Amino acid sequence: MHGTAEVDVTDSLAAIRRIEKELRIAVSFHAFAVYCVVQAAMQHPLMHTYRYGKKLITFEDIDLLSPIDKRLPGGLRIPVGHIIRAAQNKTLAEINWEIRRAVRAPDLAEDAAVQARRKLARSPYWLRRMWAWQCKRNPVWLKRTNGTMLVTNVQSQTAVNPMFAIVGTVHTTSVAIGNITPRLQLNSEGKVVSRKMLCLSGVADHDIVDGMGIARFSHLLARLLESGAGLDENFVQQTRSLINKESHEQRSVAVDA
Repeated sequence: MHGTAEVDVTDSLAAIRRIEKELRIAVSFHAFAVYCVVQAAMQHPLMHTYRYGKKLITFEDIDLLSPIDKRLPGGLRIPVGHIIRAAQNKTLAEINWEIRRAVRAPDLAEDAAVQARRKLARSPYWLRRMWAWQCKRNPVWLKRTNGTMLVTNVQSQTAVNPMFAIVGTVHTTSVAIGNITPRLQLNSEGKVVSRKMLCLSGVADHDIVDGMGIARFSHLLARLLESGAGLDENFVQQTRSLINKESHEQRSVAVDA
């Protein structure tokens, strides 16, 4: 089942800009969206449930696959799938920092899941097809290499026109973040105001979760995105702690060298 929606993220973007001025570091909107998806999935476990033989299994951990744009040492830019393990146990500050470090790292070749996917990419076509077929039958394999959910980002930095992306993956639930575009709306006083709307799309396996479950998950996700979930004083304090921790680690490395 595929669907698209527009979500008002005006207040959330304002909160991000306010925090960026206070901390003087970038706050990833993608990390914020990932956090909201995880929080909504925690309330609706069927969104990360899989069929295993004649049974349905729900993993305790939400391992969320998030492709990121990597610039290799030679200058080549490639998409690399980074899995945020046990995302349900991480705050927005921790998710934002993890994605930040993954983007800044020279490569993710030390990650076991990345190693497995790259090894598979070099394999013959028939072996890749066999692996894909086996993942559909055994979600444990899928979890190891591709996580239990997917959030991808197709935002364009230069385009403001509405843009949606319909994703189709082996995951029970996949979410695609599109462009943010201005819309004219009436406020509570009946005046026309400009609001920033996020183009959001997703796909869910209708063999596992029914329409009402998808609707409730989507409604909660929209509420979280609109309300700026996690963009509070705790986020600021935790990010400052992470900044100080990284600075201390860099000083320790410099002293050891």
